[in-house]
Amino acid sequence: MNLEKLKDDLRTEEGYRDMIYLDTRGFQTIGYGHLVKPSDNFVQGKRYSKKQLLRVFNYDVQICVQDAYNLCKGMDIKEEAILIIAHMCYQLGRTKTALFVKLFDCLRKKDYVGAGFEMEDSRWAIQTRRRALMLSEQMKKLT
Repeated sequence: MNLEKLKDDLRTEEGYRDMIYLDTRGFQTIGYGHLVKPSDNFVQGKRYSKKQLLRVFNYDVQICVQDAYNLCKGMDIKEEAILIIAHMCYQLGRTKTALFVKLFDCLRKKDYVGAGFEMEDSRWAIQTRRRALMLSEQMKKLT
């Protein structure tokens, strides 16, 4: 997997903020789209260094890559498909990405076009249309 491409894409897609902000669904977020958890100890109104937030980002990327490989375990699919699943895991988390049952059924059959359409048939695609369509088109082109 091209980890640097994934990081570049995620940084572009997420944007960057050095303070806590509310995402499109009203959740506290910081850095490159990191969902703030109580254990993070981030403080509202405080600015954080890019170095600190890059550490958080790099950790989040490690987790989403690991989650993508786990979700695709045992599937003989293209690395690019796993990269797309990693994008979804970064944005949605493993649990919500795993709910795309029909997407994973298509991937098991190496039906990348069907998988792309399953990505579009979701609340995720309604909420973040541009990103979901971009990723679904990438998936469809893997055929």
